[in-house]
Amino acid sequence: MNKITYKSKEIINTQELGKEIASLMEKGDLISLYGELGSGKTTLVRAIINSEFFANDPNHIVPSPTFSLLQIYNFDRFNIFHADLYRINDEEEINALNLEEALNEGVLIVEWPEKLKFPSDSKILNINFEIGENDHIITLSDGGGWKDRIVSIYSDDR
Repeated sequence: MNKITYKSKEIINTQELGKEIASLMEKGDLISLYGELGSGKTTLVRAIINSEFFANDPNHIVPSPTFSLLQIYNFDRFNIFHADLYRINDEEEINALNLEEALNEGVLIVEWPEKLKFPSDSKILNINFEIGENDHIITLSDGGGWKDRIVSIYSDDR
């Protein structure tokens, strides 16, 4: 299975999905988050970071990196780098963030990844968020290296 669709009717559904993804993450993963403002991208990242696999604290502060561009979280398992490229305007600004080094040190999660050139050997999980009438539709797809892990994430109407 290369793709799975997940319906999130409430914020807790997105948080549960984040915990499932956290359990599957490996050092060197690139998680790319696509979707309009307010579609749930940062909610998912907060759930990943606050999960029992990393901070293990539902109250751990996880600010959106919209203005700082990059937040770094140091954990025993590996570091998580959360980048938001919404305000980035050119390649020089992206290069200054040294995101390729982040992949060597942990997992890179990127909001607005359309502006990033992915290394060809990246293990990429693409996640697309759509705002529906009564829910959010979250589609996970394998961009390389996630095909076997995606099958362990289930899809149903939540």
